[in-house]
Amino acid sequence: MVASGLCDFCNSIDWEQILTGVFNPQSAKLEQAQLRCGEHNLGAIRSNQDTCILCGLISDASRSLKPLWPIAEFLNSPERISCAIFNRRNRLGDGALTSGISQTQFFLDQFSAELNPGFSSINLKKQEFLDSLSARGISLDSLVSTRSGLPRNDSLSCVLVLAGLAPVPPTSQTFLHLHPCRYPLPTVEDYVGDEGPFTAFPTGRIVTPEVNIRLLRKWLTTCLQTHGLACETPPWLAPRIAWPRNLRLVDVVQRCIVAAPTACPYFTLSYVWGPEQEELLHTTLQNITDLQTPGALNSHGLPKTIEDAFLLTTEMGVRYLWIDRLCVIQDSDADKAIQIPQMDLVYSSACMTIVAASGTAKDGLAGVNGTPRSISQRMARVAENLSVMDVLRLDRAYETSAWRTRGWTFQEGLCSRRTLVIAKDQVFWSCQATRCCETIAFEEFPTTVKPGDNVFSVLSGHRVFEEFGGQNFVYGELGSMVAAYNKRHLSVQGDVLNAFTGVLRRVSVNSGHDFYWGHSVSCMFDLSLAWLNIVWCYDADLFEHKVPIRRRGIHRLYAGDGSSYDVPFPSWSWLGWMHLEGITRVIPKQVNITPELNLMKLDIHGKAAPLRSSTSEELESLHPVNMYDITPSTSASWKQDTAIPPHLLHPGDGHEFRDSGRLLFWTSHAELETRDGKIYSSSVSSSGEIGDLLPLWPHQTAKPNGKRSFIVVSRKLDDFRFTNVRAERKLYVLLVEWLDLENHVAERVCTAEVDEEAWVGETREWILVTLT
Repeated sequence: MVASGLCDFCNSIDWEQILTGVFNPQSAKLEQAQLRCGEHNLGAIRSNQDTCILCGLISDASRSLKPLWPIAEFLNSPERISCAIFNRRNRLGDGALTSGISQTQFFLDQFSAELNPGFSSINLKKQEFLDSLSARGISLDSLVSTRSGLPRNDSLSCVLVLAGLAPVPPTSQTFLHLHPCRYPLPTVEDYVGDEGPFTAFPTGRIVTPEVNIRLLRKWLTTCLQTHGLACETPPWLAPRIAWPRNLRLVDVVQRCIVAAPTACPYFTLSYVWGPEQEELLHTTLQNITDLQTPGALNSHGLPKTIEDAFLLTTEMGVRYLWIDRLCVIQDSDADKAIQIPQMDLVYSSACMTIVAASGTAKDGLAGVNGTPRSISQRMARVAENLSVMDVLRLDRAYETSAWRTRGWTFQEGLCSRRTLVIAKDQVFWSCQATRCCETIAFEEFPTTVKPGDNVFSVLSGHRVFEEFGGQNFVYGELGSMVAAYNKRHLSVQGDVLNAFTGVLRRVSVNSGHDFYWGHSVSCMFDLSLAWLNIVWCYDADLFEHKVPIRRRGIHRLYAGDGSSYDVPFPSWSWLGWMHLEGITRVIPKQVNITPELNLMKLDIHGKAAPLRSSTSEELESLHPVNMYDITPSTSASWKQDTAIPPHLLHPGDGHEFRDSGRLLFWTSHAELETRDGKIYSSSVSSSGEIGDLLPLWPHQTAKPNGKRSFIVVSRKLDDFRFTNVRAERKLYVLLVEWLDLENHVAERVCTAEVDEEAWVGETREWILVTLT
């Protein structure tokens, strides 16, 4: 049907088919898994902006085009730029077949098929079978309306508008994302009942300045009543989950702090303290008794975010709320020694976590309790009963929020079973079984984002739907968690381990790994010492790029008698460094290989103990290992006795080990020449290249030059390029600086690798090193 208010070009597109019909990959040639639906000149689109409502929408969005190649020089000449409309299919629901197709692998398979017409795969054949059924009106995985009994779509059409030079390639800059909507548009109010107006697709809807808490309550109630064990006891929670010790909660009815009733339902608040943190009310040893008196919080001016969280908790039908500044005694080392290590339990035991992603403690929860929020919904009618809404920036406010940049909030989000994310313009819901948001009616399309999924190919393709829920805390995912955490910021550098302890503990519970300063000591600990930091930036951006530097903060440890002491962060651990935005290879594959060296941990008195307890069970190797004829005798030419002298060993027998964060081990040391990232022999007879410094700084940054000290930490085991682990006749060494040369106390600078045979030919010494 021709829609009034559209120009000839916009009317030439079959909007009902591409927005709500069955995706037909046979209708045209796929380009990067997308179908081209039309292309028009931007200059012509802007000339029609006053007479065509869709051209007006496209024209307005084009004002935000970024000055990127190849259109950067033509932004002031729109007639030189073309706009192409592409349509792609995103998964909805978790049907037996559709959810069995890995979205990431499917995209790669489609790309391979475009390059090689003869290419085929199980994923492609499975999708081709489903498409053939859909073309005949059969959908094995269709979602069904519980009220009308009518089928719902099991895929969502994402219509993207790209800008480039004609013909516009599918990799061009996307500046508009058109989501299908009913016309006239429904409102959030229409969906607070048992079931909203029927649509075969998740329609967009109008959001009001004040959050409709009845919708939020519906999300929670639906989860509690229908999702069962998937959300109540997800696999990552682990069996025999314990209730947090000494848990305090805020009673939002009596407005005071109370000891948590056993197994009571409570919410947690995850928020950013902000610069005024010391001025705002927090629990101390001096005021804890007063704050436990009913009504005590009425006499204190609480931050707006906390007041809004009180109201929201009450309106959601829950009485108790956990807030760090009120439920942890902020000046008590004894209380922190209990509470900080169990943050994963505090958040995972909560019924739901409120994520305040709309500012800091003083800013409030946007749209709640009168706190203002900014809403911008741009729409255009394209057919009699159909309109479109731009959702390109659906999660932009969340992505740019202060909450998403803070270190402490990282584990708070991951360790929550259910989250209510309140951004400046939008509320999102995530649990283990579904995702929802205010702008799009996903309630009747329960969909999860699985570990093998490309988030851009599920639901509406927004990153926020990937970042909450569905975590399984397996050891193999820890590397990506470490990398993501290192992009966060901490106001207090000494908090870096505390703010990640919940993640490490959850991985430990689920995988059996033991951790020491952020590294697994259950397999290939020596290899993890050779971690890298691979970053890249433009020359023009280098002055804004923060290069890795040593973290000079201190970490507070607690002794068995309740006392505390401070130790510096070790240089050998990733925790001992700041600005590691590209850290990798810090979590090796889970395989059991006897290490070349005998690495031990030191206590504050200089006594050494094994990294792992003697009662720890050996973990199963999960990957095959190929040693390529490398045996213990291979390293005999550079390695000597690795046993630590008995007088340096910790006595055990009930004596407490007070950790220092330092390592003690015998190793091979040599001084070698370095120039421009390369390592050269220091031998007079041979000055050839024998190794490389491995990445730590951006490539434009000057590398250490001159004669430098290197110590061996591990044989090179290639565990990152292949599914198996492959040993090489190379050694991982650390470039170190001596803090105490006489006693061989060193600090890590960076990782390097050298040819093993060449290392044997260097002037070496076998020394007992203390690595700080």
